[in-house]
Amino acid sequence: MTAHIQATAYICIMKRYALTGFVIAVAAIAIVCQPSAVAQQKVESMVGVVEQIDRNAKTATLKTDSGEIVKVTTVDSTVCLRIPAGEKTLSKAAPIKLEDISIGDRVLVHGMKTDQTFIGQRLVVMPMAEVAKKREHDLDEWKRRGIGGIVREVNSQTGEITLELRGQGAGTRVEVGTTKANFRRYVAGSLRFEEARTSTLAELRVGDQLRALGDKSADARSFVAEQIVSGAFKTIGVTVLEIDQQKHEIHATTLDQKKPITIAINQDSVLHRISPPVAAAIAQKAKADAGKASPPQPGQKPGQPVIDVQQMIDTLPAVSLANLTAGDVLAVTGAVEKDESRLVAIKVAAGVDLVLKALAPAPGKPQVVRLSAGLPSVF
Repeated sequence: MTAHIQATAYICIMKRYALTGFVIAVAAIAIVCQPSAVAQQKVESMVGVVEQIDRNAKTATLKTDSGEIVKVTTVDSTVCLRIPAGEKTLSKAAPIKLEDISIGDRVLVHGMKTDQTFIGQRLVVMPMAEVAKKREHDLDEWKRRGIGGIVREVNSQTGEITLELRGQGAGTRVEVGTTKANFRRYVAGSLRFEEARTSTLAELRVGDQLRALGDKSADARSFVAEQIVSGAFKTIGVTVLEIDQQKHEIHATTLDQKKPITIAINQDSVLHRISPPVAAAIAQKAKADAGKASPPQPGQKPGQPVIDVQQMIDTLPAVSLANLTAGDVLAVTGAVEKDESRLVAIKVAAGVDLVLKALAPAPGKPQVVRLSAGLPSVF
């Protein structure tokens, strides 16, 4: 499952990439442009999406990127500006009124916080339509100019990373130049790109998963990166003990060490259930990788490669937490955290017991497929 984390932990999160650039650029400009009288006061900033507008009360309710609900009150001196998608300065910003702001718009607010409300001094708005357009543009750019994979080597002296590709060109190794790249790294428990903190090459470790935006060389052996986002992830097998629907948590024990663990499910988590045909294909792939290839599946010609495991899982219908029950065996992928008793799920695949049953050796025979964290490496 970690081999395809880019499909969920990177590409999905890259949809938000444009918003972060917009926030950083405008924040710097707006702070510099504050009037001197205001600069002497404690000015705070926040970024969020408009959830409610009360034009009579001259307020806008935002849901910030940290999840907080904040009511912003505007006054006669409040400045509202609209900025086009992709702009890095305020040179093309146009003055607007509170009435021009709509639900779903993304807003950067500078002002002063009181006990009851947040007094907005400057609101810089990117309209929802512009946000969607920019997201689509950046997602397309990451698809066209992005690569992703597993870090195999880090050369701190040359600033180069050896990346083993995943997805298109899987298994190929590419030398990634990073001397001009901006680094970001996911924080523990979060897969939101806007929450990813500034990072450096020094934080990269062998085994990290990384996605880079930039340009390939003509021979596709090297890559010059402009943007890099990385994280450390792991996939483990667990057996469900109990489902807590209210807290969106799964209480389970690990397959290998039988230790208790809590799996947290959030809005970014993706859940699937492995069907019997897919379980058979996964078992076949695991045996093939172990050098003990099983006979071809029905309809598959000898020598024909097995369909990619994660592609098969990803095409299965999504399920909800309510579809899981005690006794289910899961493969769970999440970001590595210091607290090993808890894991925030990126991907959850139920039905792993079908795979393990297909891999079980005959009585008196040794286990052919080596398991790690209770799972075959194909996960």
